[in-house]
Amino acid sequence: MPWIHIFNVLILVNFQYGNGQRFVSQSCKIFYDISPTSVICDVTSGDTWCLDSFRELMNGTKKSYLGDDQFTLEIECHGGGNISIRQPIKLPGMTSLTVRNCYITDYYDYDFSQEVSSIESVLQNLKFTNCKIEYRSLVFMNHVQKNSRKLLAYEKCQISNTLRTFIFQNSSIDYYPKRRPKYTRKELKLKSDYHNELRLLRKCSHDNLTYVEISSLNRFSAEVRVNDLLQNGIFNSLSVINLTNNGLERVPSSLFTDSMYQTIDRLSNVDLSRNNIEDISFLYKYFDFDGNLNVDLTRNRITELSNLDTNKLKSFSRLRNEVNIRENPLICTCYQKLFYEFIAEINDKKWRQYTYLKSMQCLDQESDRNLKNISEFSFEGMCKKTHSVVCAKEGTFERYKCSFIGFSLVLLTIVFTCLFSKYKYKIKQLYRVKTTDQCHCPDNPKCYDAFISYSSSDERWVYDVLCTKLKSLLPDINLCLHHKDFIPGACIAENIINSVENSRYTLLILSLNFIESEWCQMEFQKAFHQTLKHRRHLLVLLIEDIDFSLLDYDLRFFLQTYTYLKYSEKLFWQKLAGTLQMSKDEAKTLSHSTNQVFNQLLPPDYDSCV
Repeated sequence: MPWIHIFNVLILVNFQYGNGQRFVSQSCKIFYDISPTSVICDVTSGDTWCLDSFRELMNGTKKSYLGDDQFTLEIECHGGGNISIRQPIKLPGMTSLTVRNCYITDYYDYDFSQEVSSIESVLQNLKFTNCKIEYRSLVFMNHVQKNSRKLLAYEKCQISNTLRTFIFQNSSIDYYPKRRPKYTRKELKLKSDYHNELRLLRKCSHDNLTYVEISSLNRFSAEVRVNDLLQNGIFNSLSVINLTNNGLERVPSSLFTDSMYQTIDRLSNVDLSRNNIEDISFLYKYFDFDGNLNVDLTRNRITELSNLDTNKLKSFSRLRNEVNIRENPLICTCYQKLFYEFIAEINDKKWRQYTYLKSMQCLDQESDRNLKNISEFSFEGMCKKTHSVVCAKEGTFERYKCSFIGFSLVLLTIVFTCLFSKYKYKIKQLYRVKTTDQCHCPDNPKCYDAFISYSSSDERWVYDVLCTKLKSLLPDINLCLHHKDFIPGACIAENIINSVENSRYTLLILSLNFIESEWCQMEFQKAFHQTLKHRRHLLVLLIEDIDFSLLDYDLRFFLQTYTYLKYSEKLFWQKLAGTLQMSKDEAKTLSHSTNQVFNQLLPPDYDSCV
């Protein structure tokens, strides 16, 4: 026998439940030779196992059979057995709870009694496998009405803060009633206020949680569960997030964001294997994250790595991070030149974590879809050979490029001449209006010290890091930002032009997100032309490593010709603040020396634009 002593007993517990009596039958075995002691209960068809009843039973018998020792509890249902588990999940001395193949009722019901609240939870491991959990909206509304304050804490945290591992595997929620309940206007208002208050609560601190698995669910349920957990918590020990086999077509929004890296600073593994993800465009590494992160994307639907994806892969993989794309249906095409060049760079010293790519196979579209090693693919030979098929459009354009450009220029000249002839008086009138509406400050002094040009994806870094630091170093600095200085209702292009022209500097926050933004490119072009006219206008802040081959010609030319600041430099803040301060001092000196002369030239109704 694998255990020292088995406690096999059929126990009938008779206790009051509602207006009648309820009988709970259970057959449990106690394994003493396992540390901690293990209690295993089987629930058969027709039986209903109840956590509240088991707690009463353990209060009376635990001393006899378990003493003061800790124990683990495993519950397995057979033939459709039901179990009742109310929150919070507390039993004296229980360190682990595993539930398999059960229909769980009352999971979204709560016991706020003093008896349960006084139990010190030592639960470290919680696992549900092949379970269906019933959700009754009326029970939830009843607690919102009667126990709103106590309920908020449980809802915000999702799971107990004593847990080390949480596994929710191949399980689902069974909503009851099936149709959406009809709430009164008062109930809807109460529910709305409750959720608003829930959002305002501080995040829960899960100091012990090291492993989270939400696997083999449907796509929607998996996204909701992981987002609710990660967005509402701070995880000081979490190292593994396992989201395998959920049918995900995209990565949940709570992953690979600044917030994720800031609240899960020990993360080492994200398992996204066996899903339906088609690319790696989601990859992003927070500039201040110094851990080693492995992302498992095996057995997804990645067919190719575009040039942009390859650059993201290289940027993410610096400092020994790794992305595993084994067992994906890769296809060798002519549109992933950088990917082939990347594979050619791999050796024992450089990109060593990707040596497996050299032995991976891909489908050769041009050779009856035969499999071949990616490392054997010759981009030059393959793409020249299939020029007429794969690159037909590009080849046609190259062949007739001069004719096409010449014809386009002639056509544009004709169209422009016709439009100008037709609207020349309106254009002159519009020009006069624009020039008279501009700032009439003497010698065109600037309204702002700096206009900050950035991608909305980098907004958090701009506000929380850049602006905060500059305000602390230069308290009187006046920054031009999209959200507070763009004129509502005005054309975006016009706002950009005015912001650049009315600022002494344009601070360009250069990142991969910036490169992908069309408006950011426009802001750079305007600031670049200001630099060509006035010099020392554009100041580039490089906040992450970027392959310059991704940049357009003008931006690449600027970085090769002018000095830029890298965020990783030790004296970054001193150099940036010094440059901006020097500009402010020069502006004040010029303004003071010419103030009397300009005052005589200003009209009586002049208003300063500063």
